[in-house]
Amino acid sequence: SVVVVCNGEIYNYRELRGELISKGHRFRTMSDTEVLVHLYEEHGWECISRLRGMFAFALWDARKRVLVLARDRLGIKPLFFRYDRERIVFASELRGLLPAFDQSPEVKRSALFRLLVLQYVPGPDTAIAGVQKLMPGTVLLVSDRGIETHKYWHPPAICWSEGSRTDADIQRAVIEGLQQAVACHLVSDVPIGAFLSGGVDSAALVALMNRAGASDFNTFSVGFDGPSEYTELSYAKQVATRFGTTHHELVIGPKDIAGSLHQIVCHLDEPLTDPAIVPTYLLSRLAARRVKVVLTGEGADELFGGYQRYALDRLVAWYHLMPSGLRNALPQWLRKSSVNRRVVQGVGALAQRSPSKRHISWIGAFTHEELMQVSADPMEAAGQEQEIERLFQTYFQDCGEPEAALEGMLRADLATWLPDDLLMKVDRMTMAASLEARVPYLDHPLVELVSSIPATLKIRNGVRKAVLKAAVADLVPPAILQRRKMGFEMPLASWFRGPLREFVTDLLSLEGPPGLFNERTITEFLHQHLRKEQDRSRQLWAFLLVKLWYQVVARERPAVVR
Repeated sequence: SVVVVCNGEIYNYRELRGELISKGHRFRTMSDTEVLVHLYEEHGWECISRLRGMFAFALWDARKRVLVLARDRLGIKPLFFRYDRERIVFASELRGLLPAFDQSPEVKRSALFRLLVLQYVPGPDTAIAGVQKLMPGTVLLVSDRGIETHKYWHPPAICWSEGSRTDADIQRAVIEGLQQAVACHLVSDVPIGAFLSGGVDSAALVALMNRAGASDFNTFSVGFDGPSEYTELSYAKQVATRFGTTHHELVIGPKDIAGSLHQIVCHLDEPLTDPAIVPTYLLSRLAARRVKVVLTGEGADELFGGYQRYALDRLVAWYHLMPSGLRNALPQWLRKSSVNRRVVQGVGALAQRSPSKRHISWIGAFTHEELMQVSADPMEAAGQEQEIERLFQTYFQDCGEPEAALEGMLRADLATWLPDDLLMKVDRMTMAASLEARVPYLDHPLVELVSSIPATLKIRNGVRKAVLKAAVADLVPPAILQRRKMGFEMPLASWFRGPLREFVTDLLSLEGPPGLFNERTITEFLHQHLRKEQDRSRQLWAFLLVKLWYQVVARERPAVVR
């Protein structure tokens, strides 16, 4: 009378299974999925609060005629659904719902505007009208009475005040939480490896895997064919040597983008303009030849305060002490100069007094002026900008002071950027390679612990991730602790002007979603980039990803744009 289908892993299923057997439940298998059936019989849908893991599942209770859809607390596993009052359809991929449309599905232009600004479509929206994402930490109940949702988990509010715990107490709690998280994520019947970037997050995971007894396991790193500033391979190799892993390296060049991008977009399903989709996919294919499961470091930056913007945002008060004439002239002068685009973006962010507007400026791929230029309908684009600001205002209530604004940035990224960009990217790209990615930093007891620590302790004296670095100082080599953070950043600017010039030009000539782009501006942006007048690589990447995604969707099933 109870049927379940589950995507993911329940890490504490053995403990739950033993508890249920002691209460008289009889099991037919040793799988974690069967535990869901018996746990539901015992506790109803509230059984979700007992689960430790990453999951998206659907459970049908035939006796009560109730369908339960649930997603894990942090949104590690995706779940899409479409409800039209007569039926509900659901899937772990957006593409799986397209056959349920009686007519051609509509592409939501409003969602694509948000994609351009944020690099992702923030939930519960998707790029297809009528299809929603089930939000992280949420259960959806469908019965003869209709549909209702319940939020079963929220990140806890800060409960430790500065000075209430010693540094040693905090460090001890964090390292114990990390050890427990890694230990439960290592439970597997198949070989496990790790993605190793050479940064603190992944190095700490490898060290803790080693401490937990994993020996001679595989680690995988990626670098790029270009200047040394775009590769971390030497740091990753230091960590691999220190802990005796069987290490594998992948160097990506422009030909790899040209040869894989169409396939990547097909696997993405939901549009995403984060350039890191390419190295994540190619590294996943390499790892899948050796292992079936990898541990990854997603979530550490959002929990411990790892992004540069978290530290720089605290300069806002100093910035506004500058004479107003200089403040007004500086952004315009920088845009016309050859200075790094990130500097221009940073100054533009600090110019905003509103914490929510600053946050959007820090993460956005387009400035307000650029968005107006590239949009076919600037009025519509301006309206979508306001909607994006309203979305983020939720996380910045009572955030006037820099310390409070930092708390808001961490909350916003944990709720939006993490599930809708990073976790979706990792899930889609690893699953496309038949590889399972596990994220120990998002073990919910660890998340609850770290969320309770004041943000002012996470960034101290300009040092980001201060709590994490102190906690793992005895495990991670000093050179790794002290180096600056890097990401999966490809040298797109030089590649677009050189070996990928024809490839990019061809993709930008594709038909895009009607009514979205001003094609003249796209052409002008391309010419500005090729003439080295401005670095437009980030914007050009967004254009071509959206156009390519639209072509993939349109070819599979013609779509109307509204």
